[in-house]
Amino acid sequence: MNRNLPAMILLVLWSTLGTGCGSGPAMILESDIPAPPEMESRHSSNIDQRSGTLDGGKFTFRGPIEDVVHFTNELVALFKEQEWTVVKRVVNPTAGDLVFHKGNRDVEVNFRAGQLNPAMSEVTIIVRQTATLAPPPTVPSA
Repeated sequence: MNRNLPAMILLVLWSTLGTGCGSGPAMILESDIPAPPEMESRHSSNIDQRSGTLDGGKFTFRGPIEDVVHFTNELVALFKEQEWTVVKRVVNPTAGDLVFHKGNRDVEVNFRAGQLNPAMSEVTIIVRQTATLAPPPTVPSA
């Protein structure tokens, strides 16, 4: 049996709790990365967190997306509050792809609104380190 298994289980439980508690917007693992509003954490993997900075990981959430444009605007505002720059913003009536940049990290947000049941919408957030420290040019808001 893997000796790290209990630590990994605790980390997954902590990440689930860490996205839904406290006042203000929920943050993933108490970092500077906002969790999707009104969504529950479903799965976390490949977590790389050092000194309070979340440098890597994949996080899946499930919850309601009633209006894709409103959801996108709310998520972009949450990231901008944390000083992230919008690098990519592609949204269609049922899904979207967003990319944010800050320092030496990128955060990719992919979401799909539930067609039959908006409460079953899904968001995947992927955090990656980049080699670039300077932020790329910003994309105009849609």
